[in-house]
Amino acid sequence: MLSAEPLGREWGGLDEVHRIGYVTTGPGGRLVAAEAVVRIPDGPTPDGGRRVIAWDHGTSGVGQQCGLTGSPELEQETGPVVRRFNDAGYAVVAPDYIGLSPGSSGPHPYLQTATAATATIDAVRATRSAFAELSAEWGVAGFSQGGHAALGTGRYAEEYAPELDFHGTVALSPVSNMETVFLRSRPDQPEMPGFPGRAVTMVLAGMAGAGVDIDDYLTPAGRNFVGELGTECNSGAAEMLADAEIGTMLQRPLNDPDFAPVMRDYMSVPVSGYQDPILVVHGAYDTVVPLPFTLALTGQFLMNGTQHQLRILEAGHDVPQQGGVDYALDFFARELPPG
Repeated sequence: MLSAEPLGREWGGLDEVHRIGYVTTGPGGRLVAAEAVVRIPDGPTPDGGRRVIAWDHGTSGVGQQCGLTGSPELEQETGPVVRRFNDAGYAVVAPDYIGLSPGSSGPHPYLQTATAATATIDAVRATRSAFAELSAEWGVAGFSQGGHAALGTGRYAEEYAPELDFHGTVALSPVSNMETVFLRSRPDQPEMPGFPGRAVTMVLAGMAGAGVDIDDYLTPAGRNFVGELGTECNSGAAEMLADAEIGTMLQRPLNDPDFAPVMRDYMSVPVSGYQDPILVVHGAYDTVVPLPFTLALTGQFLMNGTQHQLRILEAGHDVPQQGGVDYALDFFARELPPG
């Protein structure tokens, strides 16, 4: 742990919120700084310590001011979720991954499975070193990008932090299998309705931030665009991408045999090796992370013998507000009772 201090202001409609700085394993295995937001509910500490939920937030951008203490939109989106878990008796640790906060150099390695997992696990470790009343028992939940991060965390929690006692994963509308679509991107590609070009460029900016050499695949305009995108949050990125065309940014197809396995290794969701329960919740009408991607993921789980539960809601990409958090609380009441 590098630091632990009160945030000094109301955050997401909540008081008594802390920010911690800590060290985690970043791209290429090097140690890097990261930050997280922590809130512990009032009341007596349960026997055995206060159980912990790590909450992995959704996409907020790639730049250093896009995280939980820099983005008002993300703060207002995350605060109510933290409150729900606090009200149920859990301490909440909300990591900012790597590169989304002033104390963590960017750009953020967007959708990199390994670093999202290590940043989450190390946030729990650091929080326990700062707050002695916290238990070693914990679980993880996340939404969208955070659902992707939560699944990576659930896969690596036991082996990366054996001193902790991990109990399970809840992934709400998780990003998965999108690399199969991204790898179809090619030079002079026409605009196709529904093609997730915005996420392709954000992933490329994240890969560049993680040290992947992508320059040979980009045109000069593409290199400039991806470099600028690496400093933007959601609103600025949306403006940049409104008229952008992925086909004008690439000079080589992304399904190049040298590049495709690198992207898959960077962002694929693990489909085997889990040791603890998994709940996946998705909206039937989601157009941001369409349901077929998650159906493919759960099919891969079945093929690999990975035990999981799937719940499909009458919702779009608003699952946390449409019952997803309720499902998460029910899951943790069984798998990680608050005490």
